[in-house]
Amino acid sequence: MSAPSKSSTRSAFTLIELLVVIAIIAVLIALLLPAVQSAREAARRAQCTNNLKQIGLSMHNYESGNGCFPPSGESTNYSPASVGSSSTVPITQFADGGWSCLARVLSFMEGGSSFNALNFNAKEYNEATGMNFTGASTVVSAYLCPSANRSPDGGQDGVDPNDTISKTFGRGYGYSDYGATCYTDISPTGAVVTPGGATPYRDQSTRADGLLKAGKTTIAEITDGTSNTIAIGEDAGRDPRFISPYNEGDMYKGPIQYPASYYVGEQGPAGGATNKRRYWRWAEPDGAYGVSGQPNNKFRPMYETAAWAQTGVTGGNNAGANDELFSFHPGGVNVLMGDGSVRFLRDSISVVTLRALVTKSGGEVVSSDAY
Repeated sequence: MSAPSKSSTRSAFTLIELLVVIAIIAVLIALLLPAVQSAREAARRAQCTNNLKQIGLSMHNYESGNGCFPPSGESTNYSPASVGSSSTVPITQFADGGWSCLARVLSFMEGGSSFNALNFNAKEYNEATGMNFTGASTVVSAYLCPSANRSPDGGQDGVDPNDTISKTFGRGYGYSDYGATCYTDISPTGAVVTPGGATPYRDQSTRADGLLKAGKTTIAEITDGTSNTIAIGEDAGRDPRFISPYNEGDMYKGPIQYPASYYVGEQGPAGGATNKRRYWRWAEPDGAYGVSGQPNNKFRPMYETAAWAQTGVTGGNNAGANDELFSFHPGGVNVLMGDGSVRFLRDSISVVTLRALVTKSGGEVVSSDAY
């Protein structure tokens, strides 16, 4: 009888087999990672949508209690000569005090303690005595888009070197990634007015009010329909690298022109009249903005190279998140409509359609499939 043969044994993978396994794992990771990132972004976008819905509910609760929507903070003066301006086109004004619409609706957003810490009888949120600092420095999570990734600074803008109160407490004011689309100056015909610029379709002579404007806005004034008019839009990622074209001294270029003595004691490098507005803060009226171009404008640069530089290099250029609709969501931005619904505007939206969605009483007819 023949002896049974011994079965062959293998002690390890060959080098080729090991490399194949590693390659397969690498391919699987490459395939799965985008899916994981996409799922995370979908969750962040859903949270952003929920934030805007909360703001929408608070605005309608405000309207129920006051018979009107709150003023945006920033607005338009259509008679520049009335305040001594030589401008031949409408100008920006801050005629409703130094407060944003987000500050005014805070009490309807479970932000009662922060709201109660604000004194609206004061001239503005950052007035010199610091009476509003506790409230205005609060981080309001509903005002922060999670895709903007505010976690490194905790939702505050850090110590303002030109603000005595901020330096005393060793912290900054609360951020916001949302703002009222208070006007649009996109050409009604979509004409290219300034070729090659950040906002080529901008025609300042055609300015028209958004839903939140100067003073009270009643629902009856929104003749285009609340479901067809944007109230609040994303302008995410603004921080101390950004610069406003407006100073504290521009605050009351409205129906009432305040004397220079009004600014004595205000914050700023040389008094409030020369301090630049900090429009990334939720309490700041300059947080509202005009819409002059398509969402997620790719024009650069959109901010200063260093925080608080305030050199005026990028002030007013409307690139990226600099006073325009901007988000970190791929393909578009979330906006809150006047009826409280939230829509996603594609980057590719026609500028003529976008203008129609911003104006409250332009008489335009917009189909829902246009954006």
